[in-house]
Amino acid sequence: MTAIEKEYFALEELEERWQLPRRDLAYLAENGLLRVSVRLYGVRIERGSYEETQDGQWFRIPEEQAWFQGLQDLRPHDVYQLLHQGEVRVQHFEAPNAAYCHVVQPDEGVVVKRDELVVRREERDRAEAKHGLGGTPRSSTRGFSHRSDFSEVTLGHRLYTLGPIQGRVVQILFESATAGFPWRHGKSVLAEAGSSCTRMADLFKAQPDWRKLIQSDRRGRYRLNIKFS
Repeated sequence: MTAIEKEYFALEELEERWQLPRRDLAYLAENGLLRVSVRLYGVRIERGSYEETQDGQWFRIPEEQAWFQGLQDLRPHDVYQLLHQGEVRVQHFEAPNAAYCHVVQPDEGVVVKRDELVVRREERDRAEAKHGLGGTPRSSTRGFSHRSDFSEVTLGHRLYTLGPIQGRVVQILFESATAGFPWRHGKSVLAEAGSSCTRMADLFKAQPDWRKLIQSDRRGRYRLNIKFS
């Protein structure tokens, strides 16, 4: 029988695959060692970033608001409450540093139940490589993986959640590297990606660790921080 090529898995499937008791799986999830998601339907979400004023006050800068259907990652403290209480009302989802992901409708947030929790395929693979789960040898190499639209990329053990233009920049650099020409002029990459920014640092300012993903030669050229064979 041909196995279904799934994009995500229920926790019970991982317990069986990894031969791991629920308490150990819960430990990974509630401590942020395993990113857990939930599938949403008909939820209106606002995404944006935080900026700090000169007097130290933080405020939101909305970037997009849309009806959402698909997987959304949960924050570890919500996962903790959910695993121990059976359900939790969620108003904020996991977002990169200096960014936010907030439920606009329903006004009171979304009720998530324990049996709705899932783990993305790429997160499962990352956890297996890092923790040696399911018989997979622990990985000591700085591997690189990505979603088809580059909205999420993983370098080593670090997961980056990217906006559309950020993802396009990484995709351009990835394609250049695989073609044997890893170094690209930053301004031309930004223009090709459709960005109004003229500096890479401005586009990735909400990604504090972006320089671990993208290297600069300090002369205006950039490449992915990956060794290609």
